[in-house]
Amino acid sequence: MKLRLLLLLSISGSVFAQRMPLPPVVDNAAYPAAVANAPKPSAASTLYEILGRVEQLQVEVQQLRGQVEEQAYTITELKKRQNTIYSDLDQRLQAVESAGVGAQSIPETATEPAATPQSTPAVAPVIQQPQLVPSKPEPVKQASIESEKQRYQQAYETLKNGHYSNAISEFKQFLTDYPAGEYSDNAQYWLGEAYKVSREVSLSREAFNKLISNYPNSPKVRDGLLKLGYIELEQNNIAKAREYFTRITATYPGTTAAHLAAKKLQQLNNNQ
Repeated sequence: MKLRLLLLLSISGSVFAQRMPLPPVVDNAAYPAAVANAPKPSAASTLYEILGRVEQLQVEVQQLRGQVEEQAYTITELKKRQNTIYSDLDQRLQAVESAGVGAQSIPETATEPAATPQSTPAVAPVIQQPQLVPSKPEPVKQASIESEKQRYQQAYETLKNGHYSNAISEFKQFLTDYPAGEYSDNAQYWLGEAYKVSREVSLSREAFNKLISNYPNSPKVRDGLLKLGYIELEQNNIAKAREYFTRITATYPGTTAAHLAAKKLQQLNNNQ
């Protein structure tokens, strides 16, 4: 009897075990784990990313602005040099025109005795001889201009090549030989620059002050004032430097020197 009960229980358990439903099968391969588990970006991280990009753009804009300022200064220097070349060309043309007028006026006065019946062929050499008189001073003047230009260019090349002591000597000698020459204001400015690079502060300051006093109408004056401001700023004379920078912005608005001076004034105001 007991054996039959055990046999019936075992058969019924196997039947119920076969009829139990299985759990549904989920295909996890259809959903990538990276997408399913990826955290959503927060608003703070997005804001930090935007701020980082804005700061990077600001740095790039400042760099581009510095390059524009350098190019503007270079263009200004090229315009000054071009104006010098044009001035030299204009002087040459005026010299040629004056020589032509002098040569034309001589035959008119010389033809008067040739109209008389008593004129002889011997007068012909007398007519040709005075024509050489007005042309003699012109080559001398032209040679002087060329010599001045060559001397200035030589001193400038010496400075540009880094031979500062030699450049100082050449500019000083140039100013001695051509105190009121066409390139004297430029030579005075570069003399101050050569002293400044050589760390001779007092001599540099003196040279730039001479530029301002001796050549007040020169376009180099505003650059000389800017250099004086830099010198005083390096010597920690803040009040004097501010005075020079303010003078430039008030007297030469819209120029490269005024823009650089205004930038220095802004830095001084921010450091207070």
